[in-house]
Amino acid sequence: MHQSWKWKLLLSLGLLVLAGYLLVPTYVYFSLTESQAKEVRKEKGALAKYLPAWSPSAHIVPGLDLQGGIHMVLGVDVDKALTDRASRTADRLREFATEQKVAFLSIDPPQLENDEFRIRVNFNTAEDRKQFSQKIMEKFGDLQVNSEQDKSLVLRLDPNLVQATRRDAVDQTIHTIRSRIDKMGVTEPSISKRGENQIQIQLPGYENPEEAKSLIGRTAQLEFQMCDDDTDFLTKLTDLPTGVELVKSAYGRPDNTAGQDIFLQFPARQLEAVRTYLANKVPAEHAIKFGTATGEKGGPMRTYTVFKKVDLTGDDLVDARVSMGSMDNPRPSVVISFSPTGARVFEDLSGNNIGRRLAIVLEDRVDSAPVFQQRISGGASITMGGARTREEMLRDANQLSLVLKSGALPAPVTFREERSVGPSLGADSVRNGMRAFMVGTFLVIIFMMFYYRVSGFVSIIGLFFNVVLMLAIFSWLGATLTLPGIAGLLLTVGMSVDANVIINERIREELRRGKMPRSAIGAGYDAALSAVLDTHITTFISGIVLWQYGTGPVQNFATTLMIGTMTSLFTAVVITHIFFDMLTRNGPKELSI
Repeated sequence: MHQSWKWKLLLSLGLLVLAGYLLVPTYVYFSLTESQAKEVRKEKGALAKYLPAWSPSAHIVPGLDLQGGIHMVLGVDVDKALTDRASRTADRLREFATEQKVAFLSIDPPQLENDEFRIRVNFNTAEDRKQFSQKIMEKFGDLQVNSEQDKSLVLRLDPNLVQATRRDAVDQTIHTIRSRIDKMGVTEPSISKRGENQIQIQLPGYENPEEAKSLIGRTAQLEFQMCDDDTDFLTKLTDLPTGVELVKSAYGRPDNTAGQDIFLQFPARQLEAVRTYLANKVPAEHAIKFGTATGEKGGPMRTYTVFKKVDLTGDDLVDARVSMGSMDNPRPSVVISFSPTGARVFEDLSGNNIGRRLAIVLEDRVDSAPVFQQRISGGASITMGGARTREEMLRDANQLSLVLKSGALPAPVTFREERSVGPSLGADSVRNGMRAFMVGTFLVIIFMMFYYRVSGFVSIIGLFFNVVLMLAIFSWLGATLTLPGIAGLLLTVGMSVDANVIINERIREELRRGKMPRSAIGAGYDAALSAVLDTHITTFISGIVLWQYGTGPVQNFATTLMIGTMTSLFTAVVITHIFFDMLTRNGPKELSI
């Protein structure tokens, strides 16, 4: 039993080595020169060439206040999104009734009454109203009858639809903005929901606020283009750039034949190089679009050969929603609704291209390329495929639905807050923050060594483990560190010291009672455990509350606090105990404390 400290010590040192391994990318990242740092922030994956081959890639990311950049807060007009949704529904109702030759006098524009959007339909006779209700209403599941009279019918939007529209308005705006920001050369953006209808955007390293506002505020472009899988011009290219690979694949068609899929695959960082290489090599009637090869963000990219003609655009898209599937086909799907004109175009397009792929292009990137299985009238249904679980397919269906609906911002946005942080201020913040951390830690070390002597040195070892483990977890998660995060680091250092003070004082009390050092250490830890647990648990709960209800810097502070609380508890109760056991391995009669 007295020898158990040896394997515990080996395990703790192994944990320290693992933490050091996880911190390698962070050390390399913060050791880069200014020019190298700019390159890494501009191009995703650029850090890999500075890392050892055996190193992980995740690293601590400095926040906006540490490296400079742009901070903006956007307000989303969700009521305008609801108004637009109600207006589109009224238009669909009018068009469908006209096509079905159901008589009605007029359909009034939607009105907001008692927080509900209501649509009044007027008729010449009560018989017309009954016929309208029988033939039309069963086709519009998002409408409910609010009230009816002989010659009028008042409808309202389904409350569940209203709630979903409010939520989706912000989510779709975030998705669209993220898609645009990815094209701005910002590799470490922070985009988060703030409150119910606000979006916080932080662009570290970006220095042009007017350009950022212009790109974020413009209308996104959604296009539908047919893929041309019969052309093989890519196979005739003999001078492919380094790292670019020609891939020949196949996909299944409804008639059980196989369609060919020929494309170039390459690392994401080579996108511009591949774009330049293909500029003058694409046939006149074709175009090359790009998308991810695996569907994973940051993964390898691939080309899609499409016809230049744009068959449909996002202007023809009315809605996109997730269907949960049926008993016969349990796979989730995304159901797309077009305007009457768009529906006719899509029906002809699908009927004339059965067995061929349609590229769905958002912001000049191919999001997916489903195969037409049959002629489709009234809209499209994109079924999720692949060897995946239902939860994974449902998640992808929700994401695709948002992508399709994010062709344009679903609601107007206003810039409610805007400020720039210069790189020099960010550098000063880093220096001042690190100086405060180092000075605070040094003073704590001096106090512990002076007051508790050798036992204080054990506490310092625990403190060292605590900081290293906490930073290693941050690095492993690829977390963002801000000035409030550094404040959280300092606070957890204080918590770690406080826990060790409680333990050391309990050990002193046991020594005063005449116990031998080894027994006093065991009893001291037992006596201090409840107090240490109480303080750490209450602090962790505070961190959860701050993270749940805070935003931006507050959440970063809360994250640091929660991670630091766990590492502080572990190092105070486990790590320091191991080193105390090592000090008393020979059963000394005295302990320096």
